[in-house]
Amino acid sequence: MSRNTGSFLLGAIIGGTAGAVAALLFAPKSGREFRDDLNQQANVLRDTALDYADIVTEKGNVMYQTASDAAQDIRVNLSESAEVLKAQLNEATTEATKQYQVARDEVANAYADAKNTTAQAADDAKTEVAEGTEEVKAATDKAAAKEQPLKEDAEKVKQQVEEVKEK
Repeated sequence: MSRNTGSFLLGAIIGGTAGAVAALLFAPKSGREFRDDLNQQANVLRDTALDYADIVTEKGNVMYQTASDAAQDIRVNLSESAEVLKAQLNEATTEATKQYQVARDEVANAYADAKNTTAQAADDAKTEVAEGTEEVKAATDKAAAKEQPLKEDAEKVKQQVEEVKEK
């Protein structure tokens, strides 16, 4: 029921009641007739009020059903939206997991490469140190071999100096 129709009906009921009361009050009737007319008018008003109560109940039921249907539609839409969001979240999670695994594999490969490179560099350095040690040892042995005659010559010179001092 629209607002204008409800207002009109309410105005009609009030106006009708006011007119009936005014007619009864101004009509030249006896007390008994007047009470009977008032009773009759009260019954008419009661019946009219009951009719309007039935109309209001019916309209309320229609409005309730409309609201219930709208709420159900909203629930369905929200459920569908939730399913779409859930699917998108699952897809994003799967993609993030894949990217994590790729990154983890790249880091593991880089670590293995660095470890191998470091081990190779250590082996190369060890080899070079060993070669350098051999070269130093050879040079030291060579120098020691040259030093021996010098030591002998120095001993001879020392003995000669001692001899000269004694003389």
